[in-house]
Amino acid sequence: MNATLDTTITVILATGNRDKVKELRPLLEDISPLITVTTLSELGAEVEIEETEETLEGNALLKARGIFELLSERFPSMIALADDTGLEVEALGGAPGVYSARFAPMPEGKSPSYQDNVRHLLASMAGCSNRKALFRTVIALKGRIPAKNGDPLLFEHLAEGEVPGTITLDERGSEGFGYDPVFMLDSTARTYAEMGIAEKNRLSHRSLAVQKAVVDLRETFYQQNIPITHSSAKQ
Repeated sequence: MNATLDTTITVILATGNRDKVKELRPLLEDISPLITVTTLSELGAEVEIEETEETLEGNALLKARGIFELLSERFPSMIALADDTGLEVEALGGAPGVYSARFAPMPEGKSPSYQDNVRHLLASMAGCSNRKALFRTVIALKGRIPAKNGDPLLFEHLAEGEVPGTITLDERGSEGFGYDPVFMLDSTARTYAEMGIAEKNRLSHRSLAVQKAVVDLRETFYQQNIPITHSSAKQ
């Protein structure tokens, strides 16, 4: 099983979140001319993997492994990419952390919206002078790709990105999603919601994690004599 120019390596984004897909796709599609990036919804795969682990690393791996096991028979060469992201607020003891997407209390059977979570965060921090926070993303990769010895190579990788910042007193900006309107980066003194997607992709915790994952993939591809793009080689 050696890679040729006719080989397709399908990268499957293990998320149903359209906003994440919008961020991730341009960061991944330039690794190799053999890569095709797709999503669960584009494949018609209805998958819901419950995040039962206590760490971002555990949840990311859980999702990547689950998607790989479900779809690996459809794709001879594929990589499942999953992430878990947490906002860790110092004054809240690291909360919401792994519960960031479901931070706001809701009636049983309902999930909070982005706005619900933001409002709950601001209410939880009412009167807090310490507003330091950290946004952290862990990317998990589980894949099977052509190896130079002729056998398929199975692998798992983890990559992490983190960005320090401050929780603002109120919402600022109209771009992005999630906690973007209330997370102000230390490096720019602006929230993610005050940035366009191109700037956010250069600076975000998710972007940093994906960039590290891209470096890992590029190195793995290189070791197995899989073509990589010129721009990817500059990562």
